[in-house]
Amino acid sequence: MQTPSTVHPRERASIQGFTLVESLIAVSLLAVLFLAVAQTSSRASDAFDEGGTEHTLSTGLHRALERIVRAIEFSDGSLIASATEDGNENVSFQTPASFEGGVVTWTPQRILAELEPGELNDGLDNDGDSLIDELRVVLVQDDGGANETRVVLVSGVAELAEGELANAVDDNGNGLVDESGLTFSADENVVTVRLTCQRQDEGRRLLTKTAETAVRLHNSGG
Repeated sequence: MQTPSTVHPRERASIQGFTLVESLIAVSLLAVLFLAVAQTSSRASDAFDEGGTEHTLSTGLHRALERIVRAIEFSDGSLIASATEDGNENVSFQTPASFEGGVVTWTPQRILAELEPGELNDGLDNDGDSLIDELRVVLVQDDGGANETRVVLVSGVAELAEGELANAVDDNGNGLVDESGLTFSADENVVTVRLTCQRQDEGRRLLTKTAETAVRLHNSGG
């Protein structure tokens, strides 16, 4: 057995060279490992961001639908005519304000989808929020009256319903053609409300959510 002092210089160089190669391999493996961990962490972070944004989007969407339902459920039959079978994004109706001496006092109201402030209907992101031609839903109370007020129910509404294109075809197969991100459609005394909202997450991915509900009107006479 040779001691270090008796190892030939060439053999000592070989041993040292082999150790250097092993070190380079180890460093390379560590670099690959760190890169894999970083990529996994990034994907997990992206998934977390997307999940959080999706939850916020879904929550806001359903809250807006609830507010619309509360606004229209006691409306008169004028909402049926305003909604129509083909769908409408701008509906007018009346709701009872008071009942005295057997006489009902009605308040005119309106719900509509309009372009958000700063946005133009030109296929561009005019207001810099990463959404294109987006709408907002507005409830107009005492429409045209002295006490008229406007309440924004939800923003970030898509110009067109999910799966729909502006091509005069029912692309998403729900019976409506080129429908807006907000539509009201009527069948006897039942009104169906459809709402599509969008939001961009931290990774600049566009998320789209759609929800719908059917409302049986209590004062439509049907």
